[in-house]
Amino acid sequence: MKKLILIGGGHTHLETIRRLGEQSSLDVAVTLISSDRFTPYSGMLPGLISGHYTFSDCHINLEDLCHKYRFKFIQDTVTRITPRDQLIHTPKNQHGYELASINIGSTPNLYSTVGVKSWGLPVKPIDQLIRKVDRFLKRVNNAPMKQTFDVAVVGGGAAGIEIILALKHRADTYGYTNLNFSIVTGSQDILDTHSTLIQRKFHRILHQKNITTYYAHPVVSVSKEYVTTSSGKMIKSDLTIWATGAAASSWPKLSNLPTTADGFIQTDQYLRVKNINNLFAVGDIGSIEDLQYPKSGVYAVKQAAVLTANIKNLVNDKPLQLYTPQKHALALISAGNKYAVASRNVLCASGKWVWHLKDYIDRSFMGKFR
Repeated sequence: MKKLILIGGGHTHLETIRRLGEQSSLDVAVTLISSDRFTPYSGMLPGLISGHYTFSDCHINLEDLCHKYRFKFIQDTVTRITPRDQLIHTPKNQHGYELASINIGSTPNLYSTVGVKSWGLPVKPIDQLIRKVDRFLKRVNNAPMKQTFDVAVVGGGAAGIEIILALKHRADTYGYTNLNFSIVTGSQDILDTHSTLIQRKFHRILHQKNITTYYAHPVVSVSKEYVTTSSGKMIKSDLTIWATGAAASSWPKLSNLPTTADGFIQTDQYLRVKNINNLFAVGDIGSIEDLQYPKSGVYAVKQAAVLTANIKNLVNDKPLQLYTPQKHALALISAGNKYAVASRNVLCASGKWVWHLKDYIDRSFMGKFR
């Protein structure tokens, strides 16, 4: 029986564990190594910020999931991998493998802009974001009534939009009237990978909620009280949330794996790390040669079918399957108050019913791992 080690509890590995676990016969012994026992489902995190979900609603217990299928779970932090020796290293141990896969996601890029590491609050890890937002809101609550506070979210993609609308809803729910919200993006518009219909819809939503928008304002520095843009504009901010740019973990590059200039692991279209036949890299951390697609959970989950098949095919000396990302994925973007917008290519729909559809899809996904 081959020894398979999965590094990281990302969306691809979650679905791969489920698929492998439900096989009637399995020729691999599966171990999952993750630094966290609980992993969040990204689709529900804005709802957690808004107050619609609890921690348990949108987190999966990796240890329980592994035990369900009689797989091994190790809570530890991987520091490097040596493919030549087929060893995975953690601070105090090393683990041998015959097959391995890396699914460790990405993190916000905190090092490319002055002051972000000190004064910016990254959207990941989510538990840190929630904890610091709650601490900030307590500060607001305890301040004199006439004192106002400013929140700026940097990043005009779906993550930035969902987070600022979730925060606005949370503030409105608790009656914080002394908070001002703004969103800052270096792009010419918000949601620049989406259709004009979606952009216009969210222009209206942001305007209705009195959220100030700054387009074409690349941020060059962050301080305790201001976000400064390339034009020299200083935007007041007592809490700056960083929701732009994706960075790779440093250990794959330090392990001399083939990586892109920004540290993401280069793979072929079989999801294998280039020139390493028994090592895969999936989800955000992987960069597939000659393919362009968004780094999002939708694509990561879809990779699981190919990863599962190719693990089995490697074990059984069969030809591997190519991964082909879908051309258009359904995007469901929440607006904080149990209202959401759906888009697929140029099609667009919105309303509370869309939020309930999103809620049903998200809860159904989570139900597979309970």
